[in-house]
Amino acid sequence: NKKYPFSQTKKDDVTPEAVHSFEVLREWWSGLEKNKGDRAALRRAATLTEVMFVPVFHILLNRLRNEDYAIPNSYLPKLAAIAGLAARVEDVSGSLGTQMGTQKTGEKPLLSELLMRRLLACDDLDELYTLFRRALSIADGKVSLSGLAVIIWNWRQLAEKHPYDSRRKLALDYYAAAP
Repeated sequence: NKKYPFSQTKKDDVTPEAVHSFEVLREWWSGLEKNKGDRAALRRAATLTEVMFVPVFHILLNRLRNEDYAIPNSYLPKLAAIAGLAARVEDVSGSLGTQMGTQKTGEKPLLSELLMRRLLACDDLDELYTLFRRALSIADGKVSLSGLAVIIWNWRQLAEKHPYDSRRKLALDYYAAAP
């Protein structure tokens, strides 16, 4: 029986098998805090391919695989997005959608509705990576690392009409928090 990292149940909760994957991710991310060179290399990576060229990405991949998580080659770009974005995160608890929909100053949410709609409509993983980089910059990186991992790992093509596409939870949480 294969286990997958960062996977969700039908209720938008993470599966019991996935819980340990967050511990592996957080431990790897803590290493980025200590090794500024690796963190900087990931932050400079403008594309998912460039992220995959950074050796510390392979450390995360190997740690997950050594814990018996199945990571098919087709999911490597998703893991690259998680790794590249993790280098920009200052981990805080809470829902990613709620964090992005929360008011900053005045009446507006932290992330503009236009940018959120572009994120939600995005089917291209490279473009999604670019949009999330912009969103994290606006949020000063203060988002949930595990929440970000779940959203990226479970992102599906809109045409698949997957009933548990993570963008649904992102949208519901964002619009519940946005004024």
